[in-house]
Amino acid sequence: MKNIISKTAFKTILVVLIAAVLAFGVASLGFPQHMATFFENTGNYRFATGYASLAYTYSGTFDNLARCVDDSILSGSDSNIVNFASRMVQDERFDAYCEERDKIIAETLSKNNVTASTNYSYKQYIMGNLACSMYVLDDADGALEIAKTAVKGVGFPSNNALVMLAQRAVTNSDEDMKNKLREIIKEIQVAPDETEYRDSVIEFLR
Repeated sequence: MKNIISKTAFKTILVVLIAAVLAFGVASLGFPQHMATFFENTGNYRFATGYASLAYTYSGTFDNLARCVDDSILSGSDSNIVNFASRMVQDERFDAYCEERDKIIAETLSKNNVTASTNYSYKQYIMGNLACSMYVLDDADGALEIAKTAVKGVGFPSNNALVMLAQRAVTNSDEDMKNKLREIIKEIQVAPDETEYRDSVIEFLR
């Protein structure tokens, strides 16, 4: 009798486990956006990136590509950042998307009566993280090119991609990178109100 009960209980548990695995598999393949949201909410951005990537494969939308980039940055995966952010910055929709994200962030801050200490730029955030990840993965020349491109035609805004890369170079005591960055930053045409900030970054790189 006990053996019959044990076998029945085991079979029941096995059926439940199989059903759970199948349900998870169906959700993973059929609803990757919801799975990405679930893992974002739990703070597991590495898994979230995987599901966001699957959603992007299904849809091809720029929003899902941006989600892959955002989750990759939050997970700290340099290889994923380079993979997805490289595609993002090469897309013709990138600049318009960044402008829209900046507007949304500014409106959100305004609604919550929050005053930012510096101007935020989603474009600088994305390109700065891309440059830093390329640098970490031993593509220093590519990192410099991305960071230079980020500030082309916009002067020297706060927390720009070159500044983000400069922080990595100083942390790594990379004299060669510091020298290259210093020379690049010296050549940038800045607005009068940006001069002090630009000079402080140059001094930081000494």
